[in-house]
Amino acid sequence: MLDSADESIMIFEPNKLPELKEKQDILPVLSVLENWQLTVADVFRWLSFI
Repeated sequence: MLDSADESIMIFEPNKLPELKEKQDILPVLSVLENWQLTVADVFRWLSFI
């Protein structure tokens, strides 16, 4: 879940508590993309172009 007000992302994964990610935190990715790192800041930077 994205929160544009404070530019954070809440991560929900099965059998885990929700986790809040902010700024330079690395987001989880699919196992096929394991070598790719995506930060919260990257997501909001991309969204600012829309």
